[in-house]
Amino acid sequence: MNLEKLVEKSDYRGFLVEAFHLPNDGVVFYLNIRPGEMRGNHFHKRKTEHFLVIHGSARISVRDKSTDTVVHTDVGDGFPIKVSISPEHTHNITAGPRGCICLVWCDEQFNEEDSDTYPEEI
Repeated sequence: MNLEKLVEKSDYRGFLVEAFHLPNDGVVFYLNIRPGEMRGNHFHKRKTEHFLVIHGSARISVRDKSTDTVVHTDVGDGFPIKVSISPEHTHNITAGPRGCICLVWCDEQFNEEDSDTYPEEI
């Protein structure tokens, strides 16, 4: 058996824990988002992210930068929907009244020197 202490990155919105670093396939992490708080409001030029709310509820909002079309999707609490967000789509996730826990797979690991994360509001 091998035990590995993971790092919890937290702020007023909740916390994020990177659970699995996959050398050729990115990273799997989870978010705990406090009730009513929002994460995101950014886009990526090359990363694809896949979100699955596994506890609580949330609204995921996505804007296609090429058409300016915005789609809002309510997920969790009886709506187990995987939401995949392609590059050049601004996105955010807002937790419902009980907060949420969200499982996320990103196809590229975070690199602080080349983060591929560009702040932008929907």
